[in-house]
Amino acid sequence: MFLKSMTVRYSNSDKIQMVSTIKESSKWLLVYTKANEEQKARKNLENQGFEIFLPMIAFTKLNQSKPKTLKAMFPRYLFVKVNPELDKWTRIKSTRGVSHLVVFGKRFAEIPNQVIAYLKSEADENFIFRQTVKRKEFQKGDKLVVEKGVFKDKEATFLSKKSKERVRILLRFLNHLITAEVPASDVGQKEIIETFKL
Repeated sequence: MFLKSMTVRYSNSDKIQMVSTIKESSKWLLVYTKANEEQKARKNLENQGFEIFLPMIAFTKLNQSKPKTLKAMFPRYLFVKVNPELDKWTRIKSTRGVSHLVVFGKRFAEIPNQVIAYLKSEADENFIFRQTVKRKEFQKGDKLVVEKGVFKDKEATFLSKKSKERVRILLRFLNHLITAEVPASDVGQKEIIETFKL
C-alpha cells in the first residue's frame, strides 16, 4: 500500500517529494451520472472536495451574443480526479446525481492526464466549448419538423419552394401521405451545427 511504503522525514526537500508523489498518484476517473443530473453530480462531488471536470458545449446562433442552449459535452459523463490511496473515493458512487464509476473489466476507466489537459486548453475558463449554429434554406429531400401552423410538430420531407413565402412538403396525415403547401415560416430554416473536432 502507498501509505505503508512512505518514509516520512522532516527536511523541506522530503516534504516536497512527498507532496509530489501524492499528486502523481492522482488519476482522472470516469463517472456515469443519472440522466440529466451532470450538474447536480458535479456540485455534490465538489462539495466533498473532489476536483471535477465537466466540459459543456454552448450552441449560439449567428448574430446572437447569448448561447441558445448549454449541454454537457459528454451526456451523463464527467471526470473526477482521485488518489485511490488517500481519497475516500468509495463515497463517489453514493453521491447524489451519480450512478456509478465506470469500470472496464475489473479496473476503473482511467483518462490520461494529457487528454484532460487538451480538452481544458480548447475550452474557455468555465470549461465551455462554443459552437455556432448556422441557418440555411431547406433543400429537396431534407427531413424536418413543422414548427407552427396546422401541421405543427409533424415530421415532413421538404419538396420545393413554391414562392418566397410558400413551400411544399410531404407528410403523413391521417395514415396517408399527402403533399401540402404551407407558409415558409411554418417550417423555418435548417439549422447546421459546425462539426466539433478534438
